[in-house]
Amino acid sequence: MYDELKAEECPEETFKRIESANLGTFDCYCIACKRETPFICEEHDTPNRGGGLQKGNALINPPPVFALRSVCQRCLKTYFYVFRYEQGVMTKIGQFPSIADIAFTELRGIEAGLEESDRKELGKALGLYAHGAALGGFAYLRRVFERMIDRAQQRMVDQGRAVEEFSNLKMAEKVAAVADELPSAVVSQKGVFAVLSLGLHELDEEKCRELFPLMKAVIFQMLEEEEHLRKKAKSERETAGALSKVLSSGLKPPIPQQGSTP
Repeated sequence: MYDELKAEECPEETFKRIESANLGTFDCYCIACKRETPFICEEHDTPNRGGGLQKGNALINPPPVFALRSVCQRCLKTYFYVFRYEQGVMTKIGQFPSIADIAFTELRGIEAGLEESDRKELGKALGLYAHGAALGGFAYLRRVFERMIDRAQQRMVDQGRAVEEFSNLKMAEKVAAVADELPSAVVSQKGVFAVLSLGLHELDEEKCRELFPLMKAVIFQMLEEEEHLRKKAKSERETAGALSKVLSSGLKPPIPQQGSTP
């Protein structure tokens, strides 16, 4: 939103297709289908709201604003995009559903098992990115990552396996120390924390905006695996408890008859 795209900065064919609303079919995330689906794009009639000099019934200088309408070919959900095009510069000035709407819909796919603090801060990260403040979004993604490591460390404490001076360790050392309690995605992609930290201290807003989708995808993957492990552990506890209850009631497995297969 609001970034200026100059004609000479993009392929001429791409620029002409946007300008003429001839985008054809493309794949994009649909908030109704909750998946990537094919869309068809066309120009949307925009009534003139003024802004141009008029001579008779004709506008000498009509407002340089136009709109595109995209329709999901699965559920027919309609999306609108509004652009301003003037003196060879195109600027996206509006969208419905908003970028934030789309981002928050992605979050709903994993929020059922999220801790409240994670849910809120992921929402803030997505909202900041949607409004052009990806650097701020990096800060919240990093906080979510840190909490995953702290939860793993707390599980080890509960098991009597506390790591000495855990708080004084560097993040890579923390991940290694509690690796047995972490999703494999966290251990194998622990470098994501270094990138998030780099974004806060060294990268500019443009680079953070470029990297944010990847960082978000990695964090989501980690949280999804963490939730899977939590459900697996809960299921195992419940099964073991139920079996123990049955056995403690005096019920014993049948003794195989001689000559029968056990």
